[in-house]
Amino acid sequence: MNGEVTAEALRKAFREADGLEPMVLPDAEVIGSLEADIDTLRDALTSAPWIRVEERRGGDEGESYSVWPTDGVQVNFFFDWGAPIEFDFDLRELIDDEAVNGLVRLFRLVSSAVGKDVVVRAEGHGDGLPVVRVDAGTGCVVLSPLS
Repeated sequence: MNGEVTAEALRKAFREADGLEPMVLPDAEVIGSLEADIDTLRDALTSAPWIRVEERRGGDEGESYSVWPTDGVQVNFFFDWGAPIEFDFDLRELIDDEAVNGLVRLFRLVSSAVGKDVVVRAEGHGDGLPVVRVDAGTGCVVLSPLS
């Protein structure tokens, strides 16, 4: 899909075939990313014109690095988890096409910064097929609906 990804199309893509609403925190991953890619990505995010917050938490969660690629849309990166690079966002925050456009810009920045594809799967379906894929070579975004 080379055209614009709309908020409606993205929400529909995560909807299950039986009509159930998706869990709200899809799991995103930079495919084949290595530990060395973490600093490269962190530098790219730091240089981007977005609000960002770095937090340290105790326990299993470790460091959370959050960015807001557009007003009202928070994306959380979990760099302490190591490779592959993983992050998530909240589908409920994608209320309009501008919110989705901001998220897609972030996906493309992540993909181009490390030179690797980004995939997004339904929450908890780490081995499932990607619902969203960003091609590192072209920047093309492809939606593959769950149903």
